[in-house]
Amino acid sequence: MHPVAQVLALALATYILGGLVLKVIASRKNGPLPPGPKPLFLVGNVVDLPKSHDWFTFEKWGKQYGDVVHVSALGQPIIVLNSHRACLDLLEKKSSIYSDRPRLPMGGDLIGWKNAMALCPYTDRFRSMRKYLGQITGPRNAKQFWELEEQETKRFLRIIYDDSLKSGSKGEMLPHRIRGLAGSIISIISYGYRPLSDNDPVIGLADKAIRQFSLATAPGAWLVDVLPAMKHIPAWFPFASFQRTAANHRETLESMVNIPYNTVKEQVATASGHHSFAHDLAQRNETDKSQDDGHIIKWTAASLYSGGADTTVSAIYSLFLAMTLYPEIQKKAQAQLDAVLIDRLPTLRDREEGSLPYIEALVKEILRWAPVGPTGIPHRLTQDDQYRGWHIPKGSLVISNIWGITHDETIYPDAAHFKPERFLDEEESSQPDPRPIVFGYGRRVCPGQYIAEQSLWIAAAMILSVFSISPVPGETPKFEYESGTVSHPKPFSCLTAARSSKAKALLESLEINSEVIYMPSSRDNHI
Repeated sequence: MHPVAQVLALALATYILGGLVLKVIASRKNGPLPPGPKPLFLVGNVVDLPKSHDWFTFEKWGKQYGDVVHVSALGQPIIVLNSHRACLDLLEKKSSIYSDRPRLPMGGDLIGWKNAMALCPYTDRFRSMRKYLGQITGPRNAKQFWELEEQETKRFLRIIYDDSLKSGSKGEMLPHRIRGLAGSIISIISYGYRPLSDNDPVIGLADKAIRQFSLATAPGAWLVDVLPAMKHIPAWFPFASFQRTAANHRETLESMVNIPYNTVKEQVATASGHHSFAHDLAQRNETDKSQDDGHIIKWTAASLYSGGADTTVSAIYSLFLAMTLYPEIQKKAQAQLDAVLIDRLPTLRDREEGSLPYIEALVKEILRWAPVGPTGIPHRLTQDDQYRGWHIPKGSLVISNIWGITHDETIYPDAAHFKPERFLDEEESSQPDPRPIVFGYGRRVCPGQYIAEQSLWIAAAMILSVFSISPVPGETPKFEYESGTVSHPKPFSCLTAARSSKAKALLESLEINSEVIYMPSSRDNHI
């Protein structure tokens, strides 16, 4: 063995064994750990950790061991929460010690996502970023984007309609079109930038970076996350292919963060450009040349952009899948739309007025049935804790199994089936709103949830008001989702067509132009 390899191997073995000894001593002193699969000597539950779709394994553990499960990987304690009650008790009520993020050597350190809100440690920097975002993403301020979201969704409808007229179309372009819709909305909000086309390079760059993030942060996907000392191994070393992967992903991330922000900075310097989140904050920062502030603004804008450019894509694609699989649900939604709307498209004002309760219930069911982040991003405990007589060690990674909670039959009977009726007030069996679950817990709740909800609602309402979505004859789509931190439906075929002559006339009246509605000025949105 190469001398360098010998030294590294010895260091790793010492690190693992020393950590395990300290943890065994601590556990005996502080009380029992929560139940879980029996660990192996030294390595713990490394062989038990799932390689993909971890939420299914976590759900199985929950049924076998209870709603709080403990596993370990080479000395790293991991706590899996499989109930809403446990998540509230720990991540909400004790948020002061459960709001940190794990130090993920792969996604955080080597690639650089630790600078974004998703993996940013719970520090003053994180609080500054959240404060900036809260000024435009809160429930009241998010209303300023209604017109923008409606305009971009109308463009999307026309594009989908044109696709449907092409011979042999089976919805192959649908994921691409949805990504263009979500990317356009969030890039205008973040940077005041309207993508040039569906193949816009900025949108493509964001798509690539976000997919890489999902892979790089998947629990158990990288050995270096379990053995942090490995991040110091040089790229030429055997078994260090992760270093080359990290370098490639880091280049993508830096381009996604810097290219649009540098453009905004140039616009501010020349008194040009349009109002946007990044533009207004960068303009204000011109009076204070603090390098740290500029860095925080850049990464906050990138966090807003990357978060909104992918999660809504999954939810809207799930809408098409649900309507393909459940035609009777589609008919119920369209019956209500037809009763309320008279020769017009729905607006977000209809939502505020509560005139389309079935659409509201349908959107909730999309979020429950196919949660975008099935396990969220792990929290990290910053000090020892006690819960139900169990010891939860400092440094534990705490994972909320959102999938398991939203598919818990004791809360959501017949959970595998798509049933918006479960959220209608007139139903005696009305079930809990899934939004406090699917958008995360405590001080790590998704800051852009209100913008995301608006985008999903107006997309669902407009799409169903004019389109009929159906399976391709002879083909039956499956309820299958990709693995990763953000999970998308696997590609499927479906047919989308104007559902009536009135719908066709509405669609053909929509114009695809380059006019953009930009966000209001800083005087209006209080940035």
